[in-house]
Amino acid sequence: MKADLPVPAIADAAESYDDSQCKWRPSGDFALVHPSGWTIARYSVYDEWHYLLWEPINRCTADNSNQFLGPFGNVRDAMRLHRDLSAHLRQQEMAA
Repeated sequence: MKADLPVPAIADAAESYDDSQCKWRPSGDFALVHPSGWTIARYSVYDEWHYLLWEPINRCTADNSNQFLGPFGNVRDAMRLHRDLSAHLRQQEMAA
C-alpha cells in the first residue's frame, strides 16, 4: 500500500500550504472541504491513494452538477489547482 498522510495530517499540511483566510478543513476521514464549496476527496484504488477535486454544486442552475477534476497523486496538487481556478474565476468576475 502506498504510504499517505492521515486526513488530520493532510489538514495540517493544507493550513501551512493555503495562505488565504479561507482554509481547507477535514470532513470525516476521507475529505477536505473549503468554505467556497469545493471538496477534495481521498480514494483508495488498488491500494493506492488518489485525490479528486469536486466543484461546488450550483443550486440555481442545473448546468454545473458536482463535476470533479483529477485524479491527483497527492493532495497538494489538488489544492494548487483549486487555488489557480479560484484566481482565474475572480479575474473573470472582475472583468465582467
